[in-house]
Amino acid sequence: MLSFLNKRLDRWYLPVTLKYVSLLAYIALIITGFMAYSADAEFLKHLRNTNIGNLIVWSYWWPAIILLAIFFGRIWCMVCPVEVITTFFAKIGLKRKRPQWLLSGWAITIFYLIILLVGIQGFSIHRNPFFMSIYLLVIVGVSILIGAVYEKNTFCRYVCPVGYLLGLYSRLSFIGWRVKNKNVCDTCKDKSCIHKKYQYNLNFKSCGVDLYPANITDNSDCILCAGCLKACGKYQSIKVVERPNPQLTYIGFAQDLFRLKPLKIAEMVFVMVVSGFVISEIWSEWSITDKILGIVPSAVNKFISVRTTTGAGFVEGIIIFLLLPVILWILPFTVARLSGASLKIKDYLLNYGISFIPIIAAAHLNKAILKTTSRLPYFEHLFEDISGMTTAQKIIDGQIKLLQNPVWMNISISIMLTLVMLAGIWLSIKVVQLLNAKTEFKKSSKIFFLIPFIYGSIFLLMILFWRWF
Repeated sequence: MLSFLNKRLDRWYLPVTLKYVSLLAYIALIITGFMAYSADAEFLKHLRNTNIGNLIVWSYWWPAIILLAIFFGRIWCMVCPVEVITTFFAKIGLKRKRPQWLLSGWAITIFYLIILLVGIQGFSIHRNPFFMSIYLLVIVGVSILIGAVYEKNTFCRYVCPVGYLLGLYSRLSFIGWRVKNKNVCDTCKDKSCIHKKYQYNLNFKSCGVDLYPANITDNSDCILCAGCLKACGKYQSIKVVERPNPQLTYIGFAQDLFRLKPLKIAEMVFVMVVSGFVISEIWSEWSITDKILGIVPSAVNKFISVRTTTGAGFVEGIIIFLLLPVILWILPFTVARLSGASLKIKDYLLNYGISFIPIIAAAHLNKAILKTTSRLPYFEHLFEDISGMTTAQKIIDGQIKLLQNPVWMNISISIMLTLVMLAGIWLSIKVVQLLNAKTEFKKSSKIFFLIPFIYGSIFLLMILFWRWF
């Protein structure tokens, strides 16, 4: 199968034509989002599912790229329309060198925090189709700005939080972008895969995200554009049978994760924030845990007299996306230090932070399962009214009765949710085992199994009580 895909990727029309198709779809989603607007919270509960743009973006497109990243790496980046846009503007832009603040990774982390605190908490871009469209346009606008100013494909590697997240999840992927034979690269005189002459081609191009294919050992940064494959095959001064050398390669499930590549500081903060975000995503599915999650934010908002919805949402975001994960991450370290462990806090966060990734990915996958299946009843009326305004009103007025998913489906979903979370916890335990064996100290190292136990239990217990008991 991979051999077939690699042969197709060597053709001029892939994956670039798929990017243009996805660009048309992207534009269509923006248009349909702008067709629906409401400020009424009750109305938006239905409008988010009756508007075709909002439903596809948050209930099917986003879950799909999470699923694909976990099993197949950054495949979405291969067909992402924003990559085409930012590459085009880089071609005609200023081509300035990237400053250190971009290269450090903090731009992505800060951009992601802005999306969460302003977009999700402030404007509910995941619930309001109109604001969803504005958000999609902002992503395009930022990609154009970055592309027009900085060299090569700066946006995709150093600014895009979606690609950053997919890079983390792709540590679990079965496949990755590697070279067939490193000796071919070592003896290559052309170096067309990284040659400056081809940096701004839109198809047969050298790498725009600062990678040398022969040195790629993990899935974090390669956006699978296949440009290096095409350049390697086309631009040869001497014909070499084994070229093109870069290709999609089977590497084995979670092998990138088990390599235990430490997180960078900005990357660690990003993972920490995501670890809080997925708690919010999963716990909000059950009314009981949703209320529990809101206890502290509500108390704080009452204490400081926050009266606006936006302000309350911002406070809630700070507590759930920042303070809660800090407590959860620091707790195992604190217990270990009290037990005599000598590991420094920085070493703990950058190394043992990896063990949170499989549980975060499992929780995100569970959210994807819940979203895609719970929205199925809306499809019966979706294409009658793509804006969703009329359908939402009919649901509120009782003129439309949504069908319920059958019992067998709910049971199947419960089984999947439980198994996925158990798999995430097992992978986290495996990572902690490998890290414990790698570290110099042995005393109290078993305490770090608190990471999968505490963090995994937050999701597993919720699922068990909600879906089974």
